[in-house]
Amino acid sequence: MTPPIIEYRGDPKRYISVVLGAIDRGRLTYNGDANCEQTFRSLSGVIDVISPKNGKALSVETLVSYEKKERAGEFSDYSKGNSE
Repeated sequence: MTPPIIEYRGDPKRYISVVLGAIDRGRLTYNGDANCEQTFRSLSGVIDVISPKNGKALSVETLVSYEKKERAGEFSDYSKGNSE
C-alpha cells in the first residue's frame, strides 16, 4: 500500500523558510538534532512541494539547494520563518 502524500502548493522559498524557522527554534529535529539537510530529505518522502510555475513537484535536491541558499541569506525576504 502506498503511503499518502501531502502536497504543499505555494512558494517553495516560503516552505523552506518555515521549516528552517521550526528547526532554528528547536521545534523540528531529525533524530533529536537540528540537521537541516536530513530533515528536508525526510520530509520530501511525505510532503511534495509543488512548483506554482509548472505544477510539478520539486526534487529533494532542489529543496536542499534552496535550504542552503536560505541559510546563506540569499532569500532575505523569507529569512527567520517570516510568513507575513
